[in-house]
Amino acid sequence: MPAKLVCWNCGESLADQPMPISRHDQCPACYEVLHCCLMCRFYSPGKTIDCEEERAAPPVEKATANFCDFFRPVNRFDAVRSGRGEQARAQLDSLFGATNTEVSINGQSDGAPNDDALRKLDDLFDD
Repeated sequence: MPAKLVCWNCGESLADQPMPISRHDQCPACYEVLHCCLMCRFYSPGKTIDCEEERAAPPVEKATANFCDFFRPVNRFDAVRSGRGEQARAQLDSLFGATNTEVSINGQSDGAPNDDALRKLDDLFDD
């Protein structure tokens, strides 16, 4: 087992995590399940059942908790994969223009750019 185990989803250290990892254990930072194919050393995307252990009965969803007796935790955090959300947001901002206005809980905007759009919408429907 690796000296420093980290979550497969967020990269948070699991040093305080009791071993062995239970099917019910979750990452303390992102709350993803830990006993899943994505955190197992036998997980091998591209293989017939995405697993190097031939006797395993693999679950369909690799990110869900399972009862696999062959589970061996390993560091599977991929910083490139975890940054895809920020990359997608940057691409959307470049396509549609970045807006720094946030909508508050009551649905009102905190900035002027949305006010202009709302005014145009009201003019369109004569409200």
